[in-house]
Amino acid sequence: MDLYGITFSQEEFLFLLITVLFWVAVIGGAGAALHAKARAWRSRTPEEALFQRFTAGKIDDDEYRHRLEALRAVMGS
Repeated sequence: MDLYGITFSQEEFLFLLITVLFWVAVIGGAGAALHAKARAWRSRTPEEALFQRFTAGKIDDDEYRHRLEALRAVMGS
């Protein structure tokens, strides 16, 4: 195969094609995974984020209830 004055055998062309397709798949897959993760992170409501902090032990029961009441007061108005 002759491409702009560069001659490739069929094996070399096939290797080049497979290599390019492999890297496109790897980079595309990583990009799709990061996009899906970012999208899932953005879809959480503020109450879900607060509950997740509570279940992780970052805030105690009193602080959770106080912040939940404040959040509902702000979101309700």
